[in-house]
Amino acid sequence: GGAFSGLAHPHNVNAFMPGASLTRSCAVIDVDGSLAALSLRERCLLVVGQTNWRTRAFPEAGVPQLKMSDGPAGLRGEGHGSSGTPGVSTPSGITLGSSWDPDLLGEIGDLLGTEARRKRAHVLLGPTVNLHRTPVGGRTFECYSEDPELTARLAERYVQGVQSHEVAVTVKHFVCNDTEIERLSVNVEVDERTLRETYLRPFERAVTRGGAWGVMSAYNRLDGDFCAENRRLLTDILRHEWGFDGYVVSDWFGVHEPVGAATAGLSLEMPAPVRVYGDRLLAAVEAGHVTEDAVESIARDVLTVIARTRADERSCDEPEESVDDPVERALTRRAAVAGTVLLRNEPVGDEGTGPCALPIDVGSLSTIAVIGPNATIDRSMGGGSASLTPLGHRTLLDALSDRLTDARSGATVVTEPGVRIDRLTPLVRRPQLRTPSDEPGLLVEYVNGLDWDGDTVASVVNRSTMVRFFGTTPDEVDATAFSARIRGSFLPELDGLHEFGVVSTGPVRAVVRSGGLTTTVVDDPEMLIPRTREFFGYGSEETVVSVECRAGEPVELDLRWATGQTSGFAALRLGVRAPDPADLFERAVRAAADADVALVVVGTNDEWETEGFDREFIELPGRQDELVEAVAAVNDRTVVVINAGSPVAIDWVDRERAPAAIVTSFFAGQEQAEAMVDVLLGDADPGGRLPVTYPRRLADTPAFLHHAPDHDSHGRATQRYAEGLFTGHRWYEARSIEPRFWFGHGLTYGATDWGDATIDRITAAEVVADSDPFVVTVPVSSVGERAAVEVVQGYVAAVDPVATRPPRVLATWSKLTLVPGAEATVELEFGFDALRRWDTATSSWIVDPGVYELVVARSSDPAAEHARLGVTIG
Repeated sequence: GGAFSGLAHPHNVNAFMPGASLTRSCAVIDVDGSLAALSLRERCLLVVGQTNWRTRAFPEAGVPQLKMSDGPAGLRGEGHGSSGTPGVSTPSGITLGSSWDPDLLGEIGDLLGTEARRKRAHVLLGPTVNLHRTPVGGRTFECYSEDPELTARLAERYVQGVQSHEVAVTVKHFVCNDTEIERLSVNVEVDERTLRETYLRPFERAVTRGGAWGVMSAYNRLDGDFCAENRRLLTDILRHEWGFDGYVVSDWFGVHEPVGAATAGLSLEMPAPVRVYGDRLLAAVEAGHVTEDAVESIARDVLTVIARTRADERSCDEPEESVDDPVERALTRRAAVAGTVLLRNEPVGDEGTGPCALPIDVGSLSTIAVIGPNATIDRSMGGGSASLTPLGHRTLLDALSDRLTDARSGATVVTEPGVRIDRLTPLVRRPQLRTPSDEPGLLVEYVNGLDWDGDTVASVVNRSTMVRFFGTTPDEVDATAFSARIRGSFLPELDGLHEFGVVSTGPVRAVVRSGGLTTTVVDDPEMLIPRTREFFGYGSEETVVSVECRAGEPVELDLRWATGQTSGFAALRLGVRAPDPADLFERAVRAAADADVALVVVGTNDEWETEGFDREFIELPGRQDELVEAVAAVNDRTVVVINAGSPVAIDWVDRERAPAAIVTSFFAGQEQAEAMVDVLLGDADPGGRLPVTYPRRLADTPAFLHHAPDHDSHGRATQRYAEGLFTGHRWYEARSIEPRFWFGHGLTYGATDWGDATIDRITAAEVVADSDPFVVTVPVSSVGERAAVEVVQGYVAAVDPVATRPPRVLATWSKLTLVPGAEATVELEFGFDALRRWDTATSSWIVDPGVYELVVARSSDPAAEHARLGVTIG
């Protein structure tokens, strides 16, 4: 071992979190007293949900209900249908990862802690700290980064921000739940060193430095055992090594049998109805397969989180609140700007001698063409658990038009979609819907039982033609078995054939009436239509029919629907695709040719990127690539906004007439449009750096050969993390593969000079504790006419022995903003965590003796290095 070997790694440091010790000392719940007042059977019932989002209360023992809510980018609450309580929609995980700003993550966590209280939730189900192992992962947008260290430091501050409000987090999904393919059953095989240094790292820091009160186990198996029943994960590593003293909740329906789960240390099975714990756990105790001490331990975990969140003082039965606070909007807007990455920005004008394409000079602007499928539709969040009903939000077209009007620019804004990218028929929103009483929306009438012609027990007005139930219904409705009649009308905006499509998780009958004619869209009371990957694998194939409609003439909608076998989740969607002109593409190109600036907004949406399945390719869906090439060919000032939750292939960058500028903010939440306009018009500097390597093609990515599981003769699926430590940017450097854009890449509107880097010492002899790192200083000067945002990045490269690690690993960084003429001295701290490796022979962290280089760089691109400083560990 080296100078660090034998040093104790920090264990539970909840004291680092200001609210932690205060919560414990002031908590009203008497954990020991409540535990003693519960019988063995009651303890077995305490550790399982009573509803989809709540635990069971035991008033006589002083135990209140505990309420949980999705998710990482906002609080959904217990809303049903699409009439859930609107809430703050923060930027998605990948956008926050692009900020490289732990302090900002603390602010976002603080905001979400406030939102949790408004939604009467004691537990927030997040953050998601799995890694971007592959760009096609269905939840890539929900996670921060491909890099474990960047993810770890961001998660730490997010956790502290949330829990400062006495709201518990559940850091998820523990562990190696990095894709959606067969996620409920796949067995992940990963070597121990890779597991420790890469996939466990964000969880470790969230617990040991962030002080996390909760962790969510993953669906998948790890080395043969389901993560919810894996004692090595939940007890040996999490509790014994890291000092975790919180609770572990299963992912929803992610636990399978009581003995393994209770023995492993799974504290809480979610959701109801009881499947594993409860009476099955009691029977296992009575049979001698589980000890009473094990049940007491997990019950204590649940009581502890109840105490820490003051659930007895904060009833979850109080009405949920929506608060549209200008200060919070400003924060989410600032966060979206901080996560906006300027990928390319070339000079325009005669032979490229003019100013760069961005920011757009409003004063010289006469006409701007806003083109593309995502320009007039808000695509600010991905699908699945991370989605919610947001507060008011706008499209990029609306935000840009209003800003130009406010600036009195006199510029004309024209818009053309050019192409369509919807996988299914598009949903219809409230402005085009009317209830039978002529209110905006659709009337949903609930019926208890599966006979949709029964008596109405409750009714609500839905905001769209999507009706989803995450285990919650109106109080009068039996959430386990109910039906609904959905009625109203759709107001077409165009004449012609419209396609109506239906996808359902249960029995369904849908009829539309237009122009005196009745058309049955789908009639499937026995659920005979094959299931697909839609709606987490419960959704039917889409049934589509064409109906002649006339603009302004209401089309009557009558849908009858019942819950199927989904237990906790049920959904129905009706889509309508209006007719497009035959020259849709050509109109967009003509508009671009006639404009001073062509702004092309391309990307994906929550149908392409969602929990439940992975993407099959990274190319932009539809004819978007053709659209970009055609527009760039007719307009030198083409600016492309990529509105996608994860990397996409953009081969048009290599064309002779490539777009002059490219910018992305991924899925940036409720203020996405306003923030993007801030950047495009130069009111703000794009503050982001890529948290993921942007590949040229999917085949170049580290997990390409091992992304899909292998199956044995019994059909059992195994996913092998065969790339080992060579994840993300490490893979590209080690294999000499040039990506499209390197991890850490991002441009600023300003300009900086970096001076000579220096180090405070050159050997490890003085290093005696984790808190005593190497410190590298870098002078940075702003030399441009605009303020500059910089992220000075620090990597560690092992020179001798080189075989012990990848070529370089991210260790530290510092983000700063400098006004023109300003100077600053950046300090990069390289500590124990940056130099250590997991030694499988001793099952401990060590630092190998040898020569290391501390690399200062603008990105992970080897060509972007600024300095290398050698240190010797002996």
